[in-house]
Amino acid sequence: MPNCDFYAVGKDHRLLLEFVFSLNDCDVYELGSPVDQSIAQFRILADVCDRYGIASWDIGAEESIFLQIHPRAARGHVVFKKVLFGPKHKGPGTFCYETSGWGLIQLYLESAHGRRLRHSHTNHNSERRALALQATYPNLGPVADWDWSVVNRWSRRLNRFIQKCGVDKLYQRAVLPEAKRLSEDGFELAMA
Repeated sequence: MPNCDFYAVGKDHRLLLEFVFSLNDCDVYELGSPVDQSIAQFRILADVCDRYGIASWDIGAEESIFLQIHPRAARGHVVFKKVLFGPKHKGPGTFCYETSGWGLIQLYLESAHGRRLRHSHTNHNSERRALALQATYPNLGPVADWDWSVVNRWSRRLNRFIQKCGVDKLYQRAVLPEAKRLSEDGFELAMA
């Protein structure tokens, strides 16, 4: 099961990140950098706190945390692409970076917005899908450089941990303890 949707916030996010870092067998990067900054690599939980300004996991990050996980044993290539903003860009800055790679595992931790909580998410490419797209994205290197059994095993381990931490289910999605507490306090667990 490469895809896992679930409800989590604050302390739940900390629990999941502690699990990922405890495995000590992967590299964790942000999906995209802030404007005019390079990609951050996170080695410990404090790195995430620093990057996202998290003073307390009771509240968690104000913005969602989008991560790319590279299981080291999966080999493959992690690509950091600089994206230059065009002349029509109205915001500040001139560039940002994106992290990509055929076998990277996405871990998207959604923050609460108002009194609404969107579902968090894990996913990764399948070898079959990557092979179908390989000619379209030659900058990602050969799909064959990845050990897909490692990618699949690592992803299943993360998803099993998430499911195990769930204290309830909604829309077939695990609801982790802090998200459950917020839902009981009137927060909406959004379908989309």
